[in-house]
Amino acid sequence: MITLQLAARRRNIKLLSCGILLVAGIALASAFGWSSWQLRRLQLANVEVSTTNLAQALADQASSVFKTADTVLVGMVDRIEHDGLHASSKAALHPMMMAHMAQLPALQGLFVYDASGNWIVNSAGRSFNGRNNADRAYFIHHQRSRDRGVHIGAPIIGRTSGAWVIPVSRRLEHADGSFAGVVLATIKVDFFRRIYERIELHRDGKILLALENGTQLLGHPFTHTDIGADLKRTSFFPVLAASLPTGALHTFVERGRTLFYGVRQVGSYPLLLAIVRSRDQVLEPWRDSMLAAGAAFLALSAGMAALGANLARQIRQRDRLERGLLQAKTALETSNASLLQQSRIDPLTGLFNRRYLEQAMEQETARARADGSPLAALMIDVDYFKQYNDTHGHLAGDVALSEAARAIRDSASGPGHVAVRFGGEEFVVLIPGADAAGAMRVAEAIRAGLRLRRIAHSAAPSGIMTVSIGLACSLGEADGAEGGSLVERADAALYAAKQAGRDCIRLDAIFDPDQ
Repeated sequence: MITLQLAARRRNIKLLSCGILLVAGIALASAFGWSSWQLRRLQLANVEVSTTNLAQALADQASSVFKTADTVLVGMVDRIEHDGLHASSKAALHPMMMAHMAQLPALQGLFVYDASGNWIVNSAGRSFNGRNNADRAYFIHHQRSRDRGVHIGAPIIGRTSGAWVIPVSRRLEHADGSFAGVVLATIKVDFFRRIYERIELHRDGKILLALENGTQLLGHPFTHTDIGADLKRTSFFPVLAASLPTGALHTFVERGRTLFYGVRQVGSYPLLLAIVRSRDQVLEPWRDSMLAAGAAFLALSAGMAALGANLARQIRQRDRLERGLLQAKTALETSNASLLQQSRIDPLTGLFNRRYLEQAMEQETARARADGSPLAALMIDVDYFKQYNDTHGHLAGDVALSEAARAIRDSASGPGHVAVRFGGEEFVVLIPGADAAGAMRVAEAIRAGLRLRRIAHSAAPSGIMTVSIGLACSLGEADGAEGGSLVERADAALYAAKQAGRDCIRLDAIFDPDQ
């Protein structure tokens, strides 16, 4: 009887242990599945952010190239239509073209054609008597259209270089508005290709630069046969084009593969840039980690089965695993918070970046409207910085910019002050609650603080690095608090400071009628 009772008790203990083991196994499997799903979702979310950010960065870079080329064309059109194309004016055009070519590495060439398509003057510096470009698509476009805007055409092989180029052109007109010819800038396809080849996209990844009409300008990985390809009939391009100008992240299934397309418009031009990534490739690190975690899970389950009689140890093992999962989750959340912070900071200067300025400006202008408080902005430019780079080199220029940023940070350290690297050697300081006098004190502290650092600058009149500052202030409900116009006003005041000889501060015209 006692033996039977002991056996029954052991049986009950075994059943209880098996039950606890089963419950623990189910709990662990659920935790593993939940963690796996969360990590997968996090991986895809990170890829969405990185893809759209990369697309925006490359679109901004391409926009800068086309805008620079277009600015050169505008200057040439104004000069030609004003001076005409006499022998003396043509002789003066060539040195100007060569200066632009020396400054702009993306350009392959600059050209001027008359109303018949004949070559008039070009940056190559050679005579091309008898050459004619009336058959080119861009020439025909301007010949038939009265549109004075910039025209970006499909890639062509240059007749002077023999290389693939992207034509950017504008129409010339006589005084009576009749067609007088075309000015053309050609951009090297290889300029973009060299940039895109430095970007690691992994398997099935692509970069596409195309006109909104579906003509592909360039793709990476690069093949000559893809240049000028028509993308209109693909499954993805109409969707990408329809999402402009805002852009978006789209998902397509092509040949059994799920692909993510991040698309952005290239500035205000009829161009789009798309980043393509494969979901399989994106999830590959996650799968590898899950395989390793799954192997660990199976090993743990086997160990728990072998030690099923030891209930306390099983519980401790489960507790350790759950703590590990929570720690992993916490580490992931901390990592995401760190990445978010990094996305707001300029890596060179440690100041906030331009994207964060837009957020801060929106918040502060809304607050200014709500409570009628003033809001001031400083636009700051390092004087003669290009000459500093030319004299000391770009590495020294980066060090000098960091010093300037520290001077700005030390002086603009009040509550709510937002110091931003606006771009290049330009900075913006947003000062909530400050009127013109208060903002002037901050501006003078910045200007004087940089002078005290005595950064040698042989190209500057003073021999040291200085800054020019433009100041604008909004008085809340009294004169509105439009963020964009406030920065624009500060920029206009900065221009006045430069005109006044630099190393000085100028108020916005609203506060300084002499501006």
